[in-house]
Amino acid sequence: MACRWMVWVVFSAKTTERNKAINLLDSVRIVLVEPASPGNIGSTARVMKNLGLSQLFLVNPGHWDTSEARAMAHASGDILDSSRTVADLPSAVADCQLVVGTTHRVGKERDAIYTPEQVVQKISPLLPDQQVALVFGREKDGLWQDELLYCQHLVRFPSAVSYPSFNLSHAVLLFSYELFKISSLPPHPSPQRALAPHAERERMFARLNEVLKTIGFTHHNNDTRHFSRIVRRFFNKVDLDMRDIRVILKICNQVRRFSLRLQRSNPETQSTSE
Repeated sequence: MACRWMVWVVFSAKTTERNKAINLLDSVRIVLVEPASPGNIGSTARVMKNLGLSQLFLVNPGHWDTSEARAMAHASGDILDSSRTVADLPSAVADCQLVVGTTHRVGKERDAIYTPEQVVQKISPLLPDQQVALVFGREKDGLWQDELLYCQHLVRFPSAVSYPSFNLSHAVLLFSYELFKISSLPPHPSPQRALAPHAERERMFARLNEVLKTIGFTHHNNDTRHFSRIVRRFFNKVDLDMRDIRVILKICNQVRRFSLRLQRSNPETQSTSE
């Protein structure tokens, strides 16, 4: 009887330890952008349940809660029940400190691409204190170029073929499994600084665009949209905390204030900037 009690205590302790480790992934959310197939949503929920993930965000999914989705979820209906539907990608990641996008393409617009294993090493120190979003695109054509700009890191899944085409839930499985492997490791010490939420980064980008317009800044080809992408790519390579954001906003405010003062004192400057 005493021996049986000891076995139960050891098993209980290990189970509790394992549950705490899996909770490391509670701050990771899976974001599916405009998934076309309810079955893929259900399969994604099944993957998440098996690998210790619980947050599912659906961006503009259409009518998805069907018998097909429920059947493919297979005992993971709680993931579907607690999922959140939002209108666009910025809404899905607004409170996240790190946003990781997935792509199967390569090119000059995608110049910082990691494997799942590599990017998980960047995610690991943030868990479980900071929110991380893993963003997966449409089954047909993935994430669009403008959506990739919201991502600080990009992931491409290694494949035996030059142009891989993974099923959506398979891609979620490959990434989630890499996260699951680190869930059994001791958590990192809490980071000394929390990264800025995505919404604050977006506020910074909006202010930068505003102040560049105020001073009449133009890129050499006069394509402001293209230059905004360059600015975003630059800052996406940097881990910004709220102090960094406030410094940049303060600089923008000072530049804007000086520019407006100059325009009031010299109307010709104003007409030139316009």
